Amino acid sequence: MPRPALRLGPLPPIQVSPGTLITVLLLAAMIFPSMALPGASLALAASLAVGVALVLILSVLLHEAAHAVAAHLSGATVDHIALTLWGGHTQYRGAPLGPLASIVVSLVGPLSNLLLAGLAHLAARSVESEAALAFWSACSLLNLALAVFNLLPGLPMDGGRALEALLGGVLRSPVRGTVITAWIGRGIAVLALGVPLWRILEAGGTGTLGLLTLLWALLIAGMLWQGASSALNGARLQRRIEGLDLAALARPIRLVPPTQPLGALDVDPEDVLVLEPGTARPGVLGRVRRLDAAALAAVPAEHRERTPVSAVAAPLGELGVLPATLGGEQLVSAMMRRPAPAYAVLDAEQRMLGVVLAADVQRRLGASRRP
Repeated sequence: MPRPALRLGPLPPIQVSPGTLITVLLLAAMIFPSMALPGASLALAASLAVGVALVLILSVLLHEAAHAVAAHLSGATVDHIALTLWGGHTQYRGAPLGPLASIVVSLVGPLSNLLLAGLAHLAARSVESEAALAFWSACSLLNLALAVFNLLPGLPMDGGRALEALLGGVLRSPVRGTVITAWIGRGIAVLALGVPLWRILEAGGTGTLGLLTLLWALLIAGMLWQGASSALNGARLQRRIEGLDLAALARPIRLVPPTQPLGALDVDPEDVLVLEPGTARPGVLGRVRRLDAAALAAVPAEHRERTPVSAVAAPLGELGVLPATLGGEQLVSAMMRRPAPAYAVLDAEQRMLGVVLAADVQRRLGASRRP
């Protein structure tokens, strides 16, 4: 079921998760004690707390809108902005941004919160009502906290993404930059939960506000740990992609016609594909079949000289064509553009060096999945 989407002027679609309501309620509950002013009614305090929580959600939206605008100006296509239980994120796609553009896109969000914090501070200084003063002061403080939190130098925070881009450029290895900042992000996640827990243990217990703070810290720490772990897994996958070498992956598989007798095979049946004649087209060598081990074993030895390979072959699909020079991301991109179960690997003279199975590439990319 798609999330509700809002459209605000030129901004991309804004998807609002039901978790946003939970965020508002949790924030309001945590803010409520500071809004319980002397002589103020509970209704006024609750209204102020909910108002501050809603302003913070609006601040998150402006934060993400700043990311969206910067990404668009950098040449990316922005799909949507999402408001979630964890705050929000901006989804965009396109060619990878350069280090400088990535840093700018990452930092404009927290900078927008610093600007909002300053504006709220000016508003707090210009009012005389104690309730209005409490409201604008809380808005300023929370925007400042949001900016500082997002500037922390670990993934998946904005500061971590900026540091990731910087390290990737300096070290000439985006993957290494990701790994370093992801581990910093894991450390921040541990601190996000450990600090409030340590304070509770040091105080010998906690009240309702302390429990809400601990719950919020648990949610934030979980989000940080999950985001950092996802970045680490992505970096490991990227390393495996960079290590792909098509020529090294190619198997010395022989293509034979359907009429080839089984008895004439002088190679391992695993190294044979049956090429159907008349099925070639641009970028495809033709449709192929693979020998079925069980069916092959059922053919008596004395019948193999007159049994064609087509009698024991099961359809595999089309045999695509790839140049042997491909590797890394270029190989993955070529396979995604023309999906096939197998590919003939051709050298510069269009001679077939072997066949690479898509399943072999998938196994290589899925290997060594450690947290």
